[in-house]
Amino acid sequence: MIDLHSHILPGLDDGPDNWDEALAMALVASRDGIGEMVCTPHWVLGKYENSGARILPRFAEFQARLAAEKIPLKIHAGAELRIDTTLLPRLESGELLTLNNGSGYILLELPDENVPSDLGRFFWELQLNGYRPILSHVERNPFLRANPQHLFEWVGRGILTQITAVSLHPDFDPAIREFALFLLRHRLAHMVVTDTHSLRMRRPELSGAFRAVAELIGEQTAVQMVCETPRRILNGESVPMEDPIPVEPERKTGRMKSFLQSARMKANLTCNSLRLSGRKQSGESGGSGRVV
Repeated sequence: MIDLHSHILPGLDDGPDNWDEALAMALVASRDGIGEMVCTPHWVLGKYENSGARILPRFAEFQARLAAEKIPLKIHAGAELRIDTTLLPRLESGELLTLNNGSGYILLELPDENVPSDLGRFFWELQLNGYRPILSHVERNPFLRANPQHLFEWVGRGILTQITAVSLHPDFDPAIREFALFLLRHRLAHMVVTDTHSLRMRRPELSGAFRAVAELIGEQTAVQMVCETPRRILNGESVPMEDPIPVEPERKTGRMKSFLQSARMKANLTCNSLRLSGRKQSGESGGSGRVV
């Protein structure tokens, strides 16, 4: 399995404090069946200003320590970026990391309250510039739980989403778990991640969530969410997306389907016309381009 969201690098945000904790987390992840993990420290302007220049040396040291301890966990560099109007220029300058430091996919964290009304336009501008947003822990966002229609529209325009493994646990907050199951049923979630912070706060485990997804919507979809889709993202490849199931009454299904088809066609035409070769970030391999 591949975990696309973790706070396992020590001393950068609200993850582990030291290397011993980080290595203990890595060992638990490996024993749970996680073979690869993306290290995604928070970037929050004014609080956790984790630029690539700050993350990459810590990432390289973690690689060396994993090898020395013979822990079979392959790691990749990345960041979880809080929504901010300065994100695009910071990404274009190479200050901030994409997932796997060059894939073109960016992990975004929404504010809990007061989600900007023009957020769809913000996502569209990122896509026009060759970035593909992935929204983290959407099931825990109070605004989206109250307004799932926004998520339906964003997914219809090609935005990917993550849900956190622990949110599917039977003993988790009932409202959050119910919404996570709702998202799965409505095809509004595309991957399951640990979002691990420690061995106490969101343990680095995916196997239980994999079983929960398999029981709810099938093993093939569960495999896609923890293996196939993450692999495509790390490789900078496009991710096949099924149309989400409308969250509005059934009588509006036809209108929603037409909206999705129109939005997808517009996105594909625009993105196919982009010349992305000049927009690669520092560190991206020569043959890959951003997937939109």
